[in-house]
Amino acid sequence: MNETEMNSAELLRQRAEEIVAQIPEDLADLSPEAGQQLLHELRVHQIELEMQNEELRRTQLELEAARSRYFDLYDLAPVGYITLSKQGIILEANLTLVDLLGVTRKQVVKRPLTRFILPPDQDIFYHHHRQLFATGAPQICELRLLRASGDSFWAQLEAAIEPQNDGHAPTAGIIISDIGTRKQAALALHKSHERLEEAIDELREAQAQLVQQERLAAIGQLAAGIAHDFNNILAVITLFVDLSLCMPDLPPKLHERLETIGQQARRAADLVQQILDFGRRAVLQTRSLNLATFLQEQVDLWQHTIPESIQIHFAAETANYLVKADPTRLQQLFTNLVLNARDAMPDGGDLHLGVAQLHLDHRDTAPLSDMAAGDWARITISDSGTGIPATTLPHIYEPFFTTKGPGRGSGLGLAQVYGIVKQHNGHIDVQSAEDQGTTFTIYLPALDATPLVKTAVAPSAVQHGQGETILVVEDSDVLREALASTLVLLNYQVVTAADAREALAILEQDGESEMPGQNIALVLSDLVMPNMGGKALLQALRKRGLTVPFMILSGHPLEADLLQTLQTQGVAGWLLKPINIEELAAAVARAL
Repeated sequence: MNETEMNSAELLRQRAEEIVAQIPEDLADLSPEAGQQLLHELRVHQIELEMQNEELRRTQLELEAARSRYFDLYDLAPVGYITLSKQGIILEANLTLVDLLGVTRKQVVKRPLTRFILPPDQDIFYHHHRQLFATGAPQICELRLLRASGDSFWAQLEAAIEPQNDGHAPTAGIIISDIGTRKQAALALHKSHERLEEAIDELREAQAQLVQQERLAAIGQLAAGIAHDFNNILAVITLFVDLSLCMPDLPPKLHERLETIGQQARRAADLVQQILDFGRRAVLQTRSLNLATFLQEQVDLWQHTIPESIQIHFAAETANYLVKADPTRLQQLFTNLVLNARDAMPDGGDLHLGVAQLHLDHRDTAPLSDMAAGDWARITISDSGTGIPATTLPHIYEPFFTTKGPGRGSGLGLAQVYGIVKQHNGHIDVQSAEDQGTTFTIYLPALDATPLVKTAVAPSAVQHGQGETILVVEDSDVLREALASTLVLLNYQVVTAADAREALAILEQDGESEMPGQNIALVLSDLVMPNMGGKALLQALRKRGLTVPFMILSGHPLEADLLQTLQTQGVAGWLLKPINIEELAAAVARAL
C-alpha cells in the first residue's frame, strides 16, 4: 500500500468514527430526520469502503504482476547475477548463473563464491572484492569459473555496492558474463597477428635476399664481361712472353724479366678465374665425389700449411656420401674459407669442419628459404676468431670488397666461394658476431649431371707440327698476330682471318684448290666476334659440307648447353683464354 492509499484509509476510518459518535446510546432518542441522515451517511461510507477495497485489489494485482515480471527478468537475464555479502557468500543467484555453473540454485545460495572459482584465479577475486567494499567504486575483473562437470570457462565479473535503506550490512550485486568466445577470438586474433608478423619478416628477408642476389648477379655479369676483355689482353701477353722466351741467345737478365712478366700474367689469369667463378661463368668438370674423403684429404693438406696455434677438428657423419662436383673448384672454395678463418685467428684458436646429411621433404622447414626438397650435403666451417661485424655481413660476397689491409687480399675470395657454390646449385649461409667467431654452412645437392671433359692440356714436352696449315680466325689484331706467330714457331703454316665471313670465303676457296699442300687442316676460331661468331661459322661450314676440324678459342667459358651443341656438331676441342704455348701446342696436336 502506497502513501496515498494509506491516507485515504485513515480518512475513511476517521469518518466512520465521526458517524458512530453521532449515534445516541438510546436509539429511541433519535429523531426520524436524524435517523434518515445517519442512514444516508452510512450508505455513503459503505460505498466509499467498497471503492477503496476495489482499488486495493487492483493495486495488489499490479504488484503481483510487477513482482512476477521482476523475477522473470532477473532469472531469465542473458547474464548471470548474484547478490554477494561482504564475506563473499552468495545470497541470491539467478537461473542464468545456475545454468552457467551447471548446478541448482540450492547448491549456489549460501555458498562462498570462491567454491566456483578456479584455484589459480581466486587471488584475483579476493583483490577485486576487497577493492569493491573498501572504495565503494564499481570493479571489473576477469577470471575462470568452474562448472559442475569440472571444466572451466572465462568469465567477466562486474560488481557494484547495492544501496541499503534499512540499516542492513551492505551487499554487492555482481553481473557475471561468459567471455570464453571473446577470449578465443582474441587469442585467435593474437595468433593471426603473430603469423602475419612472421610472414612479413619472412617476406622482408626474402626481399633482402632477392635484392642481394640481383645485385650480385648484375656485378657478376659486369665482372664476366671485364674478364673476357682481360683474357684477350692476357692471352697476348702470355703468348708473346712464351715466344720471346723461345728466342735463342736471350740475355739472362731479359729472360728473368720475361719469366717475371709471365708469372704476373698467370697471377692475373687466376684473378680473372676468380671473377668468372663469382659470375658462375666457369665450366665445371664434375664427377662423383666422396665428400667425406675429399675433405679429409684437404684437412691433411691444411695441417701442413695452417699455423700450429690453430687446431683443426674434422667430423663426418657418414664415411661415404657422394655428390656431383668439380674437385678443383671445391678445393678452391674450401681453401678460401679456411684461409679466411686462419686470418681471423691471428693468436690461434679452433677450426671445426664437418659434413653431414640433410633430407628435406615438402613438409619440412628448410634452413634457407630457397632450398628445395631432397637430399643435401651440409658442410660447416666454423672458427673461433674475431667474427664479422653486422655492417659488413651484407657485403662479404661482393667482388673486391675486403676488410683486410693493403696487400693482404684482393677481395675476391668470398665472391669466388659464392659463385662456386651457386654454380653447383648449392646454397651458402653465414652466422657471425664480433669476437664470437664465424660459421659458414654450405649445402650441396647430389646431382645427376653429365661431366664435361675439357681438352687435354700440356704434356711435359711442347709438341710441334708437321707443316699443316691452320686457319686462325680472331677479330683482335694483336691476338691474331700472337697466335699466328706462336703456331709458326710450332712448325705450322698459318692463314689468318679477321672475322667469320672472311674465314668462310677462305675455306670455300681452299676447298676448290687442287694443291693438297695448301688445304687447311684445322680452323682455330674465336667464339665471340662481331656480325658472325664462331658457332655460326661452324654451322655454316657443316651446311656446306666442309668437314675440316674446328677448334674453339674463347675468352668466355662455355656454358654446358653450348658446349654440348658444339660437340654434337663436331667441334674438335676448345681452349680458354689466356693460353700459353704448351696448352696451344697440345690442343692443336690432339685436334689434328
